[in-house]
Amino acid sequence: MSVWRTVQETLYQRWTDHWVADAPATGPLTPYTFENEDKFDPPAAPWAKVSVLRMPGGPGTLGRKGNRKMDRVGLLIIDLREPPGDGVGNLSDLAERAAAIFENCRILAPNDIRFAEVEPGEASHIDKGRWWGVSVEGRFDYEDIR
Repeated sequence: MSVWRTVQETLYQRWTDHWVADAPATGPLTPYTFENEDKFDPPAAPWAKVSVLRMPGGPGTLGRKGNRKMDRVGLLIIDLREPPGDGVGNLSDLAERAAAIFENCRILAPNDIRFAEVEPGEASHIDKGRWWGVSVEGRFDYEDIR
């Protein structure tokens, strides 16, 4: 399995494990989908989409094959949506909770994924007013040993 796929799956799993109500048996806080999943039909209620994108990085250390550490960079985007007219309170609370899942987080195995600041953006109308939405974004670093 590729390093990038491992990073994506690790972050998606963290989301799945932490995007739950206070009692995990009650299920996720909102329905959600991951980037490029088939047939997600958004409900007429709050929902989320989680995307993990690659960004340019650079070499970390030089060495022989199998001992070169490449410093890689990625971007996590959590798009939160709800129907318009519900006010901004619920969506703001969800955005803060989503950011807290990854902010100042370090996932050691297998690629030492490190987040610093993860911040919600400004809420606005999306898709010609169909949704009210906010995106939560966080840059992260990870290691690729080659």
